[in-house]
Amino acid sequence: MRKKVIIETEHSNRKDAGQESFTEGLKVENLSKKYRNFQLGQVNFAIPPGNILGLLGQNGSGKTTTIKILAGHTKKNQGRIWINGVSLEKHPIQAKAQIGFMLEGPMFFENKSLWENGKAFGRFYPNFTEKNWRKWLSVCKLQPSSWLGLLSQGERMKFQFAFAMAHCPKVLLLDEPTGNLDPVFRREFLDILQEVVEEEQISVVFSTHLTSDLERIADQIVLLDQGRMLYADTIEHMQERYCLVKGGPKEGRDLKERGEPGIVGIQISQVGYEAMVDLNQSSDDFRNKIQQTDYEYETIDLSKWMYYMTKGGNNCGSYVETNQAV
Repeated sequence: MRKKVIIETEHSNRKDAGQESFTEGLKVENLSKKYRNFQLGQVNFAIPPGNILGLLGQNGSGKTTTIKILAGHTKKNQGRIWINGVSLEKHPIQAKAQIGFMLEGPMFFENKSLWENGKAFGRFYPNFTEKNWRKWLSVCKLQPSSWLGLLSQGERMKFQFAFAMAHCPKVLLLDEPTGNLDPVFRREFLDILQEVVEEEQISVVFSTHLTSDLERIADQIVLLDQGRMLYADTIEHMQERYCLVKGGPKEGRDLKERGEPGIVGIQISQVGYEAMVDLNQSSDDFRNKIQQTDYEYETIDLSKWMYYMTKGGNNCGSYVETNQAV
């Protein structure tokens, strides 16, 4: 069972050096970034300590750009970010010292051992200790003497996670962390992550295309599409708001022709139809019929929800696909 989620954190009375009025965790306001052919715009969310936010979206939706901005690796055009109450813009050194991350790309010394890399980069983090470094290398089943340049992609992700945890972060930024992990360690990693997040009260952004991972561990979800934030709320609220309705092909055509405003997307084939319904936008009559089981309906999973939200373009009643079995 997931923990109770607080979408917005409360204000704290304690203000350390460099600390703003926002409390612990991660808070993002009106984040945007412009490139020549892409724009990330108006991203807002807050993650209290001990919570995991799943960042969803197709390739090119802005997930990695968001993660890199939060990590301080890419400059934003506008917006504000607080890391554990510290402004990333006003106090970057203090804020970055509290961030752990798993990102693709070269960031460490390829021709040095894992142990040497940890000691070299650990000096930039006040809370890094050799004791923690040794512990997390062991947890991730990595040999301290192994050369970084000889590791597989999966082992590199394990290395980054071990290093991040060795300096006791308050915010953890994970960009596709499980994509290259073997099935056994992937399951172990998710268990370890859930445990450490709750015990250490870490705020996590978990970007992935593997929706099954988020269904297992995420408290909140943010959906990006072509740089736009389509949705930000808890998974529980998403499943209360959206559902799948199914039936025969004639029933599907009738539903389409009626122009029911709650239909986000619909597929109709020769054997039947499937539609995703936004109960908040549905007419009272249609919503009551669903709740009274006049329609065959079921809880929607993250994979289908993301599909209809992005392919349907959030355009009520649009045909997502036709002539395919549902």
